[in-house]
Amino acid sequence: MALNLSFLLADDHVIVRRGLRNLLYDQFHAGNVDEVATCRELLDSLARKEPSLLVLDLQLTDGSSLDHLERISQAHPAMRTLVYTMRSETVYAQRVMALGAAGFLSKESSEEEVTRAIRHVLQGRPYISGTTEDHLQEKAKDAEAKTNPFALLSDREMSVMDNMLAGFGVKDISLRLHLQPTTVATYKARIFDKLGVANLLDLQRLAQAHRHYME
Repeated sequence: MALNLSFLLADDHVIVRRGLRNLLYDQFHAGNVDEVATCRELLDSLARKEPSLLVLDLQLTDGSSLDHLERISQAHPAMRTLVYTMRSETVYAQRVMALGAAGFLSKESSEEEVTRAIRHVLQGRPYISGTTEDHLQEKAKDAEAKTNPFALLSDREMSVMDNMLAGFGVKDISLRLHLQPTTVATYKARIFDKLGVANLLDLQRLAQAHRHYME
C-alpha cells in the first residue's frame, strides 16, 4: 500500500475522530489526517485539498452529509469514501454505494473490521459487511422471483417440476430420478408452496405464462 496516504475524517464527535486518527497513524502510517465536524467544513476542506480517503459520518453538526455525497463523489472521482455511521446498514448501505461511496461501515464494528474496511477501500475494492452482502443478495433474489418465479426452485425441484409438466406421476418420477416416492412427494409439495399454486393445472398455467424462462 502506498505511503504518505492522506485522510479526512468528517464526524461530529471528537472522540470518534481521535480514535480513527490513532488507528490511521498506527495501522496505515498516515501522512496527514484532517478533521471536520460540519458539512460546510467538509466541502471547504475538499475544495482546498483532496485526501486519499474520506471517512464520512452521515449526520454532521449542521445537517446530513447524504445530501452532498453524490456531488462529492462526482467532483472527486479519485478519492475513496468510506461511510462510517450509526445509521442502519440494511437501510443505507446500498443507497450510499449508489451515490458513490466505496464502502459502508457501522460504528458498532470492531477495530479489526474498521482496519479491514479501510484497507479494502484504499485498494479499490468496495466494502460492505457480510450481513449486508447477504441482505442485498436476498433482495436480488426477491426481485428476480417477481419476474421469474422459477428462480425460487432448486435444481432438483426444477427436475421434478419438468417431469410433472411432462405428465409423469410421483412413482414414475421416482424411478426416472432414482428417488424415493416420498421424497418426490416432498419436492412436489415444496414446488407448489414456493410457486403459490394448489394443483398441477395451476402449475401448467404458470409455466405457460412464463414459458420463456422454461426454454
